[in-house]
Amino acid sequence: MKNCKPQIENLRDKTAGRITLALVVLLLTLPALPCTAGATLRIGDLLPPLTLSSVDGTVIRIPESLSGKVVILHFWQIGCSSCRLEMPAMDHLYSAYRKKGLEILAINVGQKRDAVKSFASDLKVSFPILVDADSKSAALYGVTDVPRTYVIDRSGVIRYRMLGGAAPEILKKLVLSLL
Repeated sequence: MKNCKPQIENLRDKTAGRITLALVVLLLTLPALPCTAGATLRIGDLLPPLTLSSVDGTVIRIPESLSGKVVILHFWQIGCSSCRLEMPAMDHLYSAYRKKGLEILAINVGQKRDAVKSFASDLKVSFPILVDADSKSAALYGVTDVPRTYVIDRSGVIRYRMLGGAAPEILKKLVLSLL
């Protein structure tokens, strides 16, 4: 009987070791799993497919419509003061580098098309303003607050992510590093 106890303890140790090993393997493989809906997009991720329309009715299919371009995806809302300041600065960047392959898409999150269209006409920006009235793109891209800006390379891979306001000089440096 004395031999039974050590064998039971040894079995427990082996089982605990196997469970620990399984957990370590699981934790190491989690970053390699593909991006899923609702997950925050990370640097190195490909853009998930999305279709939205602009305030003027043009349909934009992401990433198909952006192939071969450096892209700024800017998620925003009307009541966001830093969003209001950033967009004219982004328009200057767009005007300067559009011919070199820069595309900017400003995606309004959770607001009605008429309000977004009115706001966009006041801003007078030349890049597309897209409407995500039901916030589905925000959920797909893991956007929980605005502004959020992604900079994507010509292959459709996210290279930079900015939470909060994007300073124009920093945004310019990031774009130029990819053009």
